[in-house]
Amino acid sequence: MKVILAKSAGFCMGVRRAVETTLEVIRKEDTGVSTFGPLIHNPQVLNLLEERGVRVLREIPEKESGTVIIRAHGVPPVDKEKLRLAGARIEDATCPHVVKVQVIIKKYLKQGYATVIIGDRNHAEVEGLMGFAGSLGRVVSNLEDVNSLQLEGPYIIVSQTTQDETIFEDLSQSILKRFPGGRVFNTICDATHKRQEEVRSLCKDVEAMVVVGGKNSANTKRLAEIAEDMGCPVFLVETEDELDLEEVSKYECVGVTAGASTPTWMISRVLRILEAIPAKGESRLKQYGSRLLWFLLATNIYVSIAGGALTYTSEKLQNNVPGASHFLIAVLYLFAMHNLNRFTDRKLQKFNDPLRTLFYEKYRWPVLVISALSLGLALTLVSENGLKPFLLLTGMSIFGIFYSVRVIPRAAITNIRVRGLKEIPGSKTFLVAVAWAFVTTLVPALSDSRIPDLTTLAVLLFVLVLVFIRSALFDVFEVQGDRIVGRETLPVCIGEHKTIYILHILMVILVLLLLLMPLAGFMSGVSFWLLPGIVYIFGLTQLYRKGMITQGPKLEFCLETVFYLLAGLAWLAKV
Repeated sequence: MKVILAKSAGFCMGVRRAVETTLEVIRKEDTGVSTFGPLIHNPQVLNLLEERGVRVLREIPEKESGTVIIRAHGVPPVDKEKLRLAGARIEDATCPHVVKVQVIIKKYLKQGYATVIIGDRNHAEVEGLMGFAGSLGRVVSNLEDVNSLQLEGPYIIVSQTTQDETIFEDLSQSILKRFPGGRVFNTICDATHKRQEEVRSLCKDVEAMVVVGGKNSANTKRLAEIAEDMGCPVFLVETEDELDLEEVSKYECVGVTAGASTPTWMISRVLRILEAIPAKGESRLKQYGSRLLWFLLATNIYVSIAGGALTYTSEKLQNNVPGASHFLIAVLYLFAMHNLNRFTDRKLQKFNDPLRTLFYEKYRWPVLVISALSLGLALTLVSENGLKPFLLLTGMSIFGIFYSVRVIPRAAITNIRVRGLKEIPGSKTFLVAVAWAFVTTLVPALSDSRIPDLTTLAVLLFVLVLVFIRSALFDVFEVQGDRIVGRETLPVCIGEHKTIYILHILMVILVLLLLLMPLAGFMSGVSFWLLPGIVYIFGLTQLYRKGMITQGPKLEFCLETVFYLLAGLAWLAKV
């Protein structure tokens, strides 16, 4: 099935800021964290925050010693003051766009202006704004409210930040007709306006719309209403489980959008389900091809063979004759370790890749047994090449298996947050790169009874940086899922944009290595042929940044394919 994703789907700036603020407080304080009212309107995110110990305060307690986070929708100023008097430390996560509306209301209230808020009367944001407007505040949700509205003296009109643009325009004009002279402030945030325009545009190109988001989210329901007004069949779902697959499969082209409180991983789960539906008239060969590709990715066969291809490239860079046993050892080792590590990351994969999680749950034991046999076979093959490569690969395997084990029990030392290697920020990305570099470069060198020289070290550095970029990009793609479960990857710690900036610098370093190392005699001339591979990775990051390719099997396939591309270029260099 053809699926078109709206470019602005997912967390808006205000929601992202509120969630990140909360997760940062959790990281620092660990306990005693609460939000005053639901942080955002998404039950799945709220449940995950609850699992991490975040309480939701429905009423202001007499005494509160922990940190209380003000939700994205904002609260009346009197409530914030009561929380302070109760002893709480306040962390304000109010959306900046909502703060802007609060400031406008306060400014004109001082001048004696009444405030008319166009929005949903019972919405959390509107209730908070009414706290700033006081007795001069009025809420208008429809024409009936306009007809019953009573105003005396000067007044201003503002909007709930997630209001529909057309509704706001119609109601504000109606108010001005009844009470001329009012000042109108269109306070609908840019993100809301952009999403609504995207839905209107998308409805012209698709047969049906799937809107993902919380059922109590006003902006999510508004997106669905806009699509319906455009005459487009709409499927409003909170999770992929609510999709009516039989009904959706009647359409050949479906659009997908999401509310401002919907995380990327929730959208990805829906996308993957939809993309797996065979399109009408799609040939059996194409269906089988798609299923085979997904199987190769889900079982880590594709990435493991990619590791074997990198071994071939590494040998070519050193002017060595590639050995079949080196290729096989890398494939078997990477297949085993990637699959074994999948089981330790099942909680995270539940968010980032639900279909793969279901696959692992269904075929858990066969995959574990095959992975164990693969590791055993890799160690057997490498043992035939000498003691040094055997000890190196054995040590790497033990290290990889125990990477996720918490070696320091919580009961033993309560003040230490990091109780295992996995909990060291950014450790997995670096250690995966080290493992790949060793198995594709150092193990073959030791297997050939060679003493690693400067050429080996130069190629080792090239592979290390290359695989680090690959792993870090996957961290960027899965940043929201990582952040919500508390996994401190590089993008979680320093942000997506800074991470991509660092990766661009590393890509420049790779280019310099490929250009300068042969001139210094530390690499073969094959290195010049590999430059298009680095350009390929850079292009892929740009496509992702511009929203032209999204997280999912296609992106994963494209990223892993770089190793096949490099091997192909290395082969062409000697043809």
